[in-house]
Amino acid sequence: MTGKATLENMRNAFGGESAAYVRYLLFAERADLEEFPNVARMLRAIAFAEKVHASSHYRQARELLGEFCVNFSAPFIYDRTVDNLDKAYHAEMQESEELYPAYLAVARMQEEKHIAQNFEWMAQVEKRHSEMIKSALDYMKRAGEEPKMGAFYVCDICGFTIEGEPPGSCPVCNAIKLSFKLIE
Repeated sequence: MTGKATLENMRNAFGGESAAYVRYLLFAERADLEEFPNVARMLRAIAFAEKVHASSHYRQARELLGEFCVNFSAPFIYDRTVDNLDKAYHAEMQESEELYPAYLAVARMQEEKHIAQNFEWMAQVEKRHSEMIKSALDYMKRAGEEPKMGAFYVCDICGFTIEGEPPGSCPVCNAIKLSFKLIE
């Protein structure tokens, strides 16, 4: 029997990742409008990863709960691309350093190994997202233009996002190279 706190964390994670998916798609549209196509591609890749996370949380929660209700609210302001990147960076840092580690600790305490593994993967991926966003943000602030970026690939299993060719296996979940999807 899955612990109540773990189930609540899964519902919250599903809501948060669903909101992040939409937020990053909107941020990508804004970057396109401001003629930052590389940043827009990066944001679409991260949005896809957030969709992978939301889908994973949904499948696990639905398997345990059947139908469930999620109420999620978070402040959201749609702004200039540089400001959107700053907000995204801080959100990803909070997820990787506070939110998912707390969820992971509860899942481990309640001996939910599969759910704990999922939360651990998400924390690693969100940290990667924060690094990617911070790098683009710092470059834009310093250079006054967007950085040059290669192709973006996202692991369909855990959401690991990489610029350039995907590795032979995912460094987070160990999925095969064919699990990576090109995001354009």
